[in-house]
Amino acid sequence: MPKKMLINQYEHNLVAMAHLLDAVDERHWYSGIDKDLKQWRTSRDTSHHLSAYGGMGSFNDVWICAANKHEVSIQQEPWVNTPFNWIKSICHQLAQKPDDSLSALELSQSVGYYDADLSAFVGGDEAPDYMRGLSGTDIKLQGWRCLQCGYSEASSRSLESLLADIVLPSEIFRACEVRELDRLVDQVQALKLRGIDALRADLSQLIKSSGIVLSNRDGWMRPCPTCSSEDTAVYRWVLRKRDSRRFIPSDDNLPMKLGKA
Repeated sequence: MPKKMLINQYEHNLVAMAHLLDAVDERHWYSGIDKDLKQWRTSRDTSHHLSAYGGMGSFNDVWICAANKHEVSIQQEPWVNTPFNWIKSICHQLAQKPDDSLSALELSQSVGYYDADLSAFVGGDEAPDYMRGLSGTDIKLQGWRCLQCGYSEASSRSLESLLADIVLPSEIFRACEVRELDRLVDQVQALKLRGIDALRADLSQLIKSSGIVLSNRDGWMRPCPTCSSEDTAVYRWVLRKRDSRRFIPSDDNLPMKLGKA
């Protein structure tokens, strides 16, 4: 058995998390994970790590971005936050049963993207199955829409977030199983993932053919660039399996007014 496989899966995820936090220069929480590792290695205790999940100011509040003085480019932000949040939820689950060793399939069925966040709420650990792993069928694109004329827009950053959400979860679960998360973190940080350019081009075309304009806008779309209305809103579209060649509005948007005063 390769030497790297001797490491406990919980410890491996902590090492990967520390590696990610160090790479983006998040010193406070890097120190916390380092303490978690020492506690595990000396006494097989996970209590310090579990205490990090809570309310305001907890590990759940961390968002990796240039605005927070992290060493990350705007283009890297969605590619770093996606593995950060998945690894965080895996760490949270494994900290409760640190002797478990789960396959990629088991992880994909049992770990939810929001598990760590939900742990701060009473009953949060009882999240429904549709919020767990890769069981969901909808792929969401977030952007803006004018509720008066219907003009739709999504940013290039939203496209990168969509790409990360499509590509990374299964890669993270596989890397967790074979103890290669630190290597995957490096690939993501360098934006060196196979097939990304072709998938980006395909999704860009799909977004445009769905009547959504791709822009470099980062702030709120107000006023509408088409009709000058101030009545604009955050909007989401989904790419469902049955509608795999077109983005359609999701069910959680504000209703369209289509020219009504």
